[in-house]
Amino acid sequence: MSAEDHEGIDAAKAEAMLATMRSVGSADDASRVTYLEQLEGGWSRHSYAARVRHGDGTERAYILRARPRASTLDTDLGQEFRTFELLVDEPLPSPAVHGYEPSEDTPFDGPYFVMDRLVGHAVNVWRGRDRRQLHEDWEGGRGIATDFVAYLAAIHRIDPGRAAQASIVRDFTATVDHWQGVYQEMRLVRDPVIEEAYAWVRSREPDPVPACLVHGDYRIGNCLIEDGRVSGILDWELSYVGDPRFDLGYMALDYHAGKFTTPGSDLLAAVADRTWFYERYGELTGQPVDLEAVRTFSALGALMLFAIMTTGIRVYSRRETTDIRMAWARFVLPGLRQDLAGIMAW
Repeated sequence: MSAEDHEGIDAAKAEAMLATMRSVGSADDASRVTYLEQLEGGWSRHSYAARVRHGDGTERAYILRARPRASTLDTDLGQEFRTFELLVDEPLPSPAVHGYEPSEDTPFDGPYFVMDRLVGHAVNVWRGRDRRQLHEDWEGGRGIATDFVAYLAAIHRIDPGRAAQASIVRDFTATVDHWQGVYQEMRLVRDPVIEEAYAWVRSREPDPVPACLVHGDYRIGNCLIEDGRVSGILDWELSYVGDPRFDLGYMALDYHAGKFTTPGSDLLAAVADRTWFYERYGELTGQPVDLEAVRTFSALGALMLFAIMTTGIRVYSRRETTDIRMAWARFVLPGLRQDLAGIMAW
């Protein structure tokens, strides 16, 4: 049986995936792809759901993650792959990986890697029904909320030396420099609110704390949920070794509680009461949460989002992609400006 025997499967993609898996011993010569379909979503990565029937008769589910040539982020897929390799030995719900192809010239329009498909579904905080599900969890058993804070604490406890072997290392100044550089390269016009916000953030550099692995995009939308618990933590493309308070500030943005053009949830990241979350995180890490430092990192997180959305608009305006979602990013920018003004107490 070959990929061609299954209606709708792109044979070139299927064979490329199997070749990568065979190179690391995760597939054999008798393995065949029985299902391969691109999933919805994915602004800076494209994800494909796949099933492979192996030579021993077993059939397993996988996800193939690819970096397209034009996206909202120009990040290193190899670093994300190495981070997933690192996480296999940590107390986190993380998929095993099964090979990485670094070439730009692939049937997936760029580099890709293969990983296990975990059980669960992703929630979308911009959908009212998903926010209600999260609110019901908070009002009820709090399984999602409890896992959400516990796994963030677990990420921040990972040995930074090991993490630095997989990820880049950035201190506070380097992080600000990076995102301001992206903004300056990709902006269509100068934005005085954004430029003032960068100056405000730089003026509030917090006292340093021990560096650790930072997820960089920690939010409930990058987790999988199954039976009222967090069953997977995904999307490590923005991870780095640096100040853990970035994750706290970033997830505190109203945007991640479902704010787009209208308000979202009153809960932190649409998941938990803020005071409860910070107190629980402090108990788990032994580090009380400095709310002023969180405020600074919230501003930096909003600036990062502004740079990412601006990149999407720039890529679309150059006709490097036909993905209309890149143009939709312009609707996020007014809300981010508003949030920054509030954070800075203008």
